Amino acid sequence: MEKIYKNGYDFFFWPYEPQTKIKHFVFTEYFDKWVTIVGKWNDLNYFDCFAGSGAYIENDKIHYGSPILAAEVIEKNKENLDRKVTIVLIEKDKNNIENICKLFKHRGLNTEPIIIEGSFDAEINKLLDETKGNLKPTFFFIDPFGFKIKFQTLQRIMAIPKSEILLNFMFTQVNRFLIDELEDTLNDLFGCKDWKALKTLSGTEREQGIVNLYRTKLKEFSKFAFPYRLSFSDRDRTYYYLFHLTNNLKGCSIMKSAFAKFNYGKVEFSGPKHGCLTLFDNKDMKVSEIKQFLVEKYKGQTKRYEDILIEIIDSELFLEAGIKTALKEMEGKEAKIARNPELTEKGRKRKSIDLNDAVTF
Repeated sequence: MEKIYKNGYDFFFWPYEPQTKIKHFVFTEYFDKWVTIVGKWNDLNYFDCFAGSGAYIENDKIHYGSPILAAEVIEKNKENLDRKVTIVLIEKDKNNIENICKLFKHRGLNTEPIIIEGSFDAEINKLLDETKGNLKPTFFFIDPFGFKIKFQTLQRIMAIPKSEILLNFMFTQVNRFLIDELEDTLNDLFGCKDWKALKTLSGTEREQGIVNLYRTKLKEFSKFAFPYRLSFSDRDRTYYYLFHLTNNLKGCSIMKSAFAKFNYGKVEFSGPKHGCLTLFDNKDMKVSEIKQFLVEKYKGQTKRYEDILIEIIDSELFLEAGIKTALKEMEGKEAKIARNPELTEKGRKRKSIDLNDAVTF
C-alpha cells in the first residue's frame, strides 16, 4: 500500500478508497451500538486483527482507520458504561505499529492498546490456547489484504460467548486463485474441499457459488452470517464481501440497518451506481416485495415473529424495519397478528409487533 506523507504530521497515510470509507462508516455505526448493548452487562474486548496504518487521506482530508475509530467509540461510551474495554491490535508490520502509536497520541486518546506484533492466525490461536477460549465478549475485525484466513480459527473465535466477527472476504482474489496449486490454502479457507466443484463455473453462477459455499460453512458455527457485497468504485464488479458473523438475532438486524444507512437503504455498495435508485428501490415497492415474499413463503402457516426473523434475517435482503412495515400493512388482510401480551403496561391495546407475537398468513 502506498505511503503518503503530509506536512505537519509525523505519521503517514494510505489512500482512502470509497469502499474503505463505507466499511469504516458501517463499522463505527455498529460498533458503537455493540459496545453500548453488550457492554451494559459485560467487560469487553476489541480485536483489530490486521490493524494496518490507522490513517488515510482523500483529497487532502484526513480519515482514521478502525483502531482509532474503535478507541474513540470506547472513550465516548466510557463514562456511561463504567466497563473495562480492552483494545488489542495485531499487526506484523513494524512501521504500521509505530504509525498507530503516533496516531493514538495525535488524537489525544487515553486508551492504551495492547499491541501484538505478528500474524493474525498464529497470534490469535496462541491466545486461544493460553486462555482456553475464556475471553470476555469480543468483537473481532478481520480485514486482511489476502485470503489466508482459516475456517477453523474463525470457528474457535465464535465459540467465545457473545463474540462477533466482521470479516473481509476478498472475493476478487479468491475468485482469481481458485486453483489446485493453492489447494491447502483454499481448504483452510473454506474448511472443506467443495470449492473444487466451483472451478468450472463462470460469471454470476461462480460468484454465487463461492459466496453461498462460504456462507453455508460459516453457518456451521455462527447462527447468523450475512454477506455485504462491495463493488469496485469505478465498475459494477464485486471487489469483496464483508461477512458479519453473530449468534444474536438483534446483532444481525442492527448490522443490516447500519449498512443500509450509508448505502441508500441497500445492503450492498454498488460502486458507480452508488446512490442511483431504481423504481424497485422505492419504499413502497420494497414493502410490496416483502409482502409478496411473506405470503408465498408462509401461506397457511402461523409463525412467531421472532421465528420469521430467525429464518429470513440473514438469507434475504430485507431489513427488519421493512418486514415490520409489511406485516402492519398486511394485518387484517393477508395476515392476522395475535399480540402477546395484548396490552401495554398502561393497559392500552398494543399496536407494535414484538418477538413473541404470532402471525397467521
